[in-house]
Amino acid sequence: MFIHVWTLSWVFLLLLPFVSSQTTQSTPLPFVLPLAIKSPYLHAWTKQPNLNRSWPMVWNRDNLGWEGLVRVDNQAYQWLGDAGINPVRANVTNMQITPTRTIYTYAAGPAQLTATFLSPIEKSDPVKQSIPFSYISVDVNFTDGLQHNVQVYMDISGEFLTRTTSDIITWRTSTSGTSSSSFHQIQLNAPQALVEAGNRAEDMIAVFGAQSGPSVSAVEGEADSSRRTFSSSGVVSGTLNTPPATMGNPYPIFTVVQNLGDISATTSPVVFAIGIYRNPSILVTTVMSTTGKTQSQTRAPLFAASLGSISDVIDAFLSDFPNAKSRADDMDSLILNAAGDISEPYKDLVSLAARQTMGSTELTIANGTDGKWNMTDIKMFMKDVGDSGRINPVEKIYASFPFFLFINSTYAGQLLSPLLEAQDSSMNDQAFAARDLGQNYPQAFGTFTAHQQQVEHTSSMLIMAYAHARISGDGTLISRHYSLLRRWAEYLVNSTMSPPDKTTVDDEILVNSTNLVIKGIIALKAMSEMSNAVSLTDDANRYSQFSSNFMNQWTSLTQTGDGHLPLSLGGGASSSWGLMYNLYADKLLNTSIIADQTFQNQAQFYQSLLSQSSGGLPLDSTSTFASVAWSFFTAATITDSTIRNNLISSVHNQFFKEQANDTQPFPVNYNVDGSSTLKPKNANPAVGAIFAPLALSLTPAESITIPPPIPTTQIQTTSEKHRSIAGPVAGGVVGGLALLLLVALGVFCVRRRNRTEIPYVEAFTTGPNIVTYEGLTLLNHQDPTLPPQRTQREEPSRPLGVSEKQAPDNSVSAPSSSREPPTTPSAVSGSSQNTGRSGRSGRSRGTDSRSNRSQLSATEVQGLRSEVENLRRFMQQIQVERIEAPPSYAL
Repeated sequence: MFIHVWTLSWVFLLLLPFVSSQTTQSTPLPFVLPLAIKSPYLHAWTKQPNLNRSWPMVWNRDNLGWEGLVRVDNQAYQWLGDAGINPVRANVTNMQITPTRTIYTYAAGPAQLTATFLSPIEKSDPVKQSIPFSYISVDVNFTDGLQHNVQVYMDISGEFLTRTTSDIITWRTSTSGTSSSSFHQIQLNAPQALVEAGNRAEDMIAVFGAQSGPSVSAVEGEADSSRRTFSSSGVVSGTLNTPPATMGNPYPIFTVVQNLGDISATTSPVVFAIGIYRNPSILVTTVMSTTGKTQSQTRAPLFAASLGSISDVIDAFLSDFPNAKSRADDMDSLILNAAGDISEPYKDLVSLAARQTMGSTELTIANGTDGKWNMTDIKMFMKDVGDSGRINPVEKIYASFPFFLFINSTYAGQLLSPLLEAQDSSMNDQAFAARDLGQNYPQAFGTFTAHQQQVEHTSSMLIMAYAHARISGDGTLISRHYSLLRRWAEYLVNSTMSPPDKTTVDDEILVNSTNLVIKGIIALKAMSEMSNAVSLTDDANRYSQFSSNFMNQWTSLTQTGDGHLPLSLGGGASSSWGLMYNLYADKLLNTSIIADQTFQNQAQFYQSLLSQSSGGLPLDSTSTFASVAWSFFTAATITDSTIRNNLISSVHNQFFKEQANDTQPFPVNYNVDGSSTLKPKNANPAVGAIFAPLALSLTPAESITIPPPIPTTQIQTTSEKHRSIAGPVAGGVVGGLALLLLVALGVFCVRRRNRTEIPYVEAFTTGPNIVTYEGLTLLNHQDPTLPPQRTQREEPSRPLGVSEKQAPDNSVSAPSSSREPPTTPSAVSGSSQNTGRSGRSGRSRGTDSRSNRSQLSATEVQGLRSEVENLRRFMQQIQVERIEAPPSYAL
């Protein structure tokens, strides 16, 4: 998507060295534009179109010291920042914004300079996505065909770390050694790990540099003198004493200068990198499911598994620029082509939302129990940027979920995983879903307490879990956390039609919300589909029936004269209305429980409202503020393209308009009457909801792959649990007999197997190893980046109730490099190194009579396996029931 301004005439260009021109624009521009947005702590914005008339800023409007100059034939021009050292300001002649880039074109004397701020959004490489760095590339060319002498300059200040001028900072500049980059590292002199102050992490290290070369210099200096020296001479010499120093006095800056010499055009861009390095990224504290004790885990950025130092990171990042630019071209094309099929204003909005959404997240990894990186434990964490600062806020993940599904559904699952894992504990007896993982990023304490959006967040989690599985085809999360999801579904069975929620996620007080109730109904249908995916048909039928029954009630309670849906179920004025954005889930999941006529009636009603408003629709008939997120969920439910595009254009008009004077990044909320009486939630990831129409174009996976172990326990309803004493007593007797039989068989097997000769076998392992035991899969993790290790018969973990002598033969399968979800591994026979012995399922057995005598009969083996399976199911049922009231002892 391109947003253009008028190109100045050549006559005017000739006067540029002597005048400071104003930007002339032909189309409206957004309030504030993204520059470098790559993590919760790298959020640099500019108040357009004055990129060189004001300082860049953080989302909360704190200034960032960030200056850019170009020197052409001994004349300096300012193209970034507002240093006030009186060089000529280059004139902005063009501006473009895409999902990954913001591009400014300037006239600087006889030169045309193009500055591109690129924050990559990586579709298929999570390691690259995890690097919290952005590129700034500069191209210079001359249309007169002559050669001109050019130097390009950029600097940053300690304001990338702190807004407090009295804070003491320290730094290190690397211009030689093993690194291929010349760069600065700046940090607070007394950093505190995993602590925030003023929305800045105290442990940040600002990194700024370029690839090394004879024409590249990186020096630190005092701000005013360094900038003036470059303007007059084209070079900068270090003028600072050794660190540390106060950030505001003498106001140290960190410069990189690239001398291009005499050129008529750059043959390749001048590239700078800027980033915020943090390791660890986040502290996660959870309750262990077995002991009830808390367990703290520090998680590193994902790139740390392959890039060990800051110099490794910036070297890899800078050397990857040509490929990163190509991937960004592909990403822009993917998004803009799809958005263009809807409307031109829609292309503007997805371009503004993409980096803002992705830049609120961090991809992380942790060590396994062996101390090595666990490549199967990759999780994404989201900060509620611009709002509460909470960790993985469910309502913001739910709003932004269409973006992550569209970009890469794996990311969507990695966002859900921390929420599911933290709550799937026997010590968590909360019947409904939590609202987040903690109050203050980057410390996720995982303490779950009652809140006022119980049906809201529980429904969101079930809908997102199924949406991820349906689009990705990966059923790992729903299989692994099925008991938790089922517990939440049971809560919705009891609460959906009369939700206890006191307020909405938009802080509105609303009882028996039509919009909220339909969300719970759709969530129950989603649970039915997840039960089908894991082949639990009783559960599937149960939740489908509840969803159908509730849907009938909802339909009868939402009748109005003109067919539009009222704000509340039953009672209340039929003239009341609201954005029924939760109908979107029915479209996204293709659950088809809502009649087409309902969608059509709502669309016609929205059109009647839009004819009276040019600034979008408020949330409901009692409100004056609109939500960008829920407006796009609503737009995606409208099948009439004219009405849908009218709603999209009404939001576009609010942000892309003449005389825009707001100085805040793209907000989630705004007042349709133009007032500014609410918290706008600037730079928030919830604007990922703008991708809601695009997510409906995704093709779901052909099937959902469920890795073992597959859940086997059907739901037991309250009435069934408390029917009589006979069931529990009989179950206890049978269970006791089964356990005695198992012990007896175990002793028998141990004695017989003790007589068996089991020769030594060497095995190559490369993790994670997958070992299958009658439907159970255990993972023995080993860093897959390491070479295979030769080990002496590493015994795998055993399932509950199986002794070492009872364990079946190992079946080892090398992990697949495919991104597809894992499937049940097939047995791979190991080969013995002992002459005259044959391998069988990874363990060598002799063929002599002693070995034959030690074999259990087929009947004995089958019986033993049956008892083990019964015991496993019995233990699973205990886990599902957890701590429950005893049954009634009615006579």
